[in-house]
Amino acid sequence: MTYNNALQATRETHPPQRVSVQRAVICLWISAGLTAVLTALQLVDVIPTIDLGATAAIGLVTFALLAFVAERIRAGNGRARWLYLGLYILGSFGFLSTVSFALQAFLQLPILLQASCVLQFVLQTAALALLFTRESREWLAKPHAGSAPSAP
Repeated sequence: MTYNNALQATRETHPPQRVSVQRAVICLWISAGLTAVLTALQLVDVIPTIDLGATAAIGLVTFALLAFVAERIRAGNGRARWLYLGLYILGSFGFLSTVSFALQAFLQLPILLQASCVLQFVLQTAALALLFTRESREWLAKPHAGSAPSAP
């Protein structure tokens, strides 16, 4: 097999990741990183919190879920975007409910937490929109090395 044939075979079995998928993964990793930083700031009491145990648990679970979804999507697993859709619906419902029905409670949070909530919502909404573009759907529908076959 010549070099060009081997390169072509590699491209066919490992299609290049689409820009929309790359950007969605970046948004998810930024969101995960922001979660880790804000959780750490709360745990060392830079940002006040009521319950350190709950703060640590929620921060850890949120980071782990975002990182898991980002890596599975990066690897080409189309099922991960459906998992992310479910997580997004749950998280967004909580955020939008708080802002809509308990605005005063939201405004009483430390400014860093308010800014983080808004930035997380923007990043995660952008990631969701990018994952459901035609380009992303087509790329995620193709089999990738190390990824289970997935439905479009």
